[in-house]
Amino acid sequence: MKIRTWIILILIITAASSFTFSYLLSQSQVAAKTITVTETILASKPETTVISDKQYEDAIHELLQYVKDWVESRRGLSLKEDVEIIVLTREWVMEHWGVGGLNITEVRIEEAVLKSLFMIPDNFNLTEFKVRVSGYMIAGAADHTIYVVKEFFDPSHKVESGSILAHELMHILQGEYFSLPRPSSTDERNALSALVEGEAGLLGSQYLLEHGVRPRGSSPESSLEPLEALWLFPYIYGEPFVRYIYERGGWSMVNTLYRDPPRSTAQILHPEKYLDGWKPIQVDPPRSPGEGWSLIYQDVMGEFFIRQVLRAHLDGFSANKSAEGWRGDVLQFYEQGNSYMLRWKILWEDEKEAAEFLEAFTRLLKSIGAEKIGEMAWAAGNRLVELQAEGRVTLIIIISHARCAVCA
Repeated sequence: MKIRTWIILILIITAASSFTFSYLLSQSQVAAKTITVTETILASKPETTVISDKQYEDAIHELLQYVKDWVESRRGLSLKEDVEIIVLTREWVMEHWGVGGLNITEVRIEEAVLKSLFMIPDNFNLTEFKVRVSGYMIAGAADHTIYVVKEFFDPSHKVESGSILAHELMHILQGEYFSLPRPSSTDERNALSALVEGEAGLLGSQYLLEHGVRPRGSSPESSLEPLEALWLFPYIYGEPFVRYIYERGGWSMVNTLYRDPPRSTAQILHPEKYLDGWKPIQVDPPRSPGEGWSLIYQDVMGEFFIRQVLRAHLDGFSANKSAEGWRGDVLQFYEQGNSYMLRWKILWEDEKEAAEFLEAFTRLLKSIGAEKIGEMAWAAGNRLVELQAEGRVTLIIIISHARCAVCA
């Protein structure tokens, strides 16, 4: 999968009130390009101060030429084709990349999975959220074209705007010089996105530093709601991962990441694992739940997703510690008439790690007021929850007898 086929969107963090799976998000097609969220550069952005359209576009092109020369010099790669820049309006972005870019069925499945794991309230509307945040794009790149949104991009702020252009030019260089495998899961897609966004973020940070501005850095995970953290994973942890590699071997070592890229969020969170050759294990799905259930979704969620599930109701330290022993997982989502079933099989490093996770998930159930109805069974509202353990494997089964969101 060539990186050049991705449209890269930069969003404002303060507009992000929730999370959307990068896997499902990236399936939304816009003009045969794939949408991928990228790093937030600024928490707020003033209206442009350039008066006329011609002055605005002239200022952009002048800045682009300067940044292009800087990027080629610092990254050691030359652009193979000319780069075009197109100015959009926020209204156009919302109309064409908001409502028009969504697969409603996929969004409803995503929403139902999040609700079944107690991560979002039953009245949360993920479709409305995705449309809303589409209006906060600052800049993007596809093939050899950079897009900027006039309401949020001001070329008179040369350092900040220059760092955004450096970020986008790095994405174009990635498309020219590197390729990545097509991800097979949410966890793998987040890891690959972290590599791509981390490299662009690091170059943008270097641009700021060289021009006398200290990078503001990504918001720490602890300051974000779990759903926000899930959505922004590539931007919180991508740059630290790439910097870890860069500090040990410069850009030449970063280049080698594309030959053997990280395949899980665990490798991004623990770059020493990546360098040691650690890899996740593919987990076989659990046995079929029986006749009448139809499988409508299957995915690998990864360590970071697990710790956000726990962090939604537990303290961050406990959540991180309880997720750290992850080795692999597979999540399945079924429907049957007016009911749905989530089955999540997780493999851990050892039995101690498995037991630690089960203890944490049990505390999660207690924190939401679930009633214990059996040795390893709970009732929580309209949901029945069962936990199973065998050696270093745990299985979570959640059944709801309410109307499934995807069946509506």
